[in-house]
Amino acid sequence: MNKNIRWSGALLGTALFVTASVAQAAVHRVFPGESIQAKIDIAQPGDTIMVEPGIYYEDANANGRFGLRIKTDNLRLIGKVKKGRGDAGKVILTPRTPPVTGGGVQQTGVYVAPDGCTPENGVGDEFFEANRLDGFYIRGFTVHGYEWNGIQTRFVNNFKIIRNETHTLERNGIYPTISANGLVANNVSYGTLDTAMWVAASENVRVIGNDLSLAPIGLEVNVSVDIEVLQNDVYDNTVGIALFHPNSAGNDPRPDMGNWVVRQNNVYDNNLPNPAPPNSFQASLPPGVGILLLGVSDNVVEKNTVEDNDFVGIGVLGWCTAQGFDPVRNCIASPPKTDPRANNNLISQNKVSRNGTAPPAVPTNFLAADLTYFDLDGSSGNCFEKNKPKGYTYVSSEGELPTDGC
Repeated sequence: MNKNIRWSGALLGTALFVTASVAQAAVHRVFPGESIQAKIDIAQPGDTIMVEPGIYYEDANANGRFGLRIKTDNLRLIGKVKKGRGDAGKVILTPRTPPVTGGGVQQTGVYVAPDGCTPENGVGDEFFEANRLDGFYIRGFTVHGYEWNGIQTRFVNNFKIIRNETHTLERNGIYPTISANGLVANNVSYGTLDTAMWVAASENVRVIGNDLSLAPIGLEVNVSVDIEVLQNDVYDNTVGIALFHPNSAGNDPRPDMGNWVVRQNNVYDNNLPNPAPPNSFQASLPPGVGILLLGVSDNVVEKNTVEDNDFVGIGVLGWCTAQGFDPVRNCIASPPKTDPRANNNLISQNKVSRNGTAPPAVPTNFLAADLTYFDLDGSSGNCFEKNKPKGYTYVSSEGELPTDGC
């Protein structure tokens, strides 16, 4: 056979395959007055939902607890934001107030999870672990006013949450949970009663360039592995960035937790009086904290700028040490589910200044400083090094900041 004929046949076959693949991915357009969910429901894996600016109230009778319910692999949800037009140029998803008759209360704006998976299906659910969604992309949505969360993934691999806005929510703004291989970048989240952003029980997630404010916690990470927190602006919260022990949310531990890298973030003015609901764990957090590590191990906090937090700039405490100041949530009343120590954490090359200058009137106000290490749990292997400028203030239960892990 002529070699050119063989190559031509191969190229023709490849072209037909590519053409067929492209043809399979459809674009569904949504205009004001139409239902986004209706297009989601007919979309196939790989399709794109393109939404024009407007305010969208999705039918609670159709979705129950959620504004939008995504359970299709590799779906792309894109809001066509028109800059310079304010709210008129945004794609806004919000519940009707009051809810439509018989519709109930929508709890989460955008909920992404396998078919049949509810927020009650947790870590270790073997069926959903084996049947995770593969692929999700959302960009350009403003989500607000929901009873629980703004945007949540659950049992989702390979996801991207980019350039969205979430606010005025009773729980969390952006909430990847039990998910893997994700990018959460360039979002704005504010005005929640739990966290502006929370990465929970997840792995290999990058959190980059987000603007997080006006919440009890700006950004929380717990029960996760291989998380990067890079170049975010975190300000005007009660606590800026929180790396927390599983007990903080009543979560079961994973066998592999840690390797969280918090690098090159701007964490400042986190002095918000705590707006969390009474009797919640979040309500126990004092205002004025920049970055807080509670009972977590094997993490890196480096090259951050942490300034003007009234209580503590960067703090490392054992879990039971911290809870010992709480007569209700101490480790006797609530034994830790895993090791309460804070081991092998590196706190390095951070710029810390003007922290701890106006601590709240709480029993722990003696911890006020730019850098704080306080541990009665027997923690070890921590390293505070090369932080600046010279003359920063510090408090340590060991007298000096630990360097045994350097």
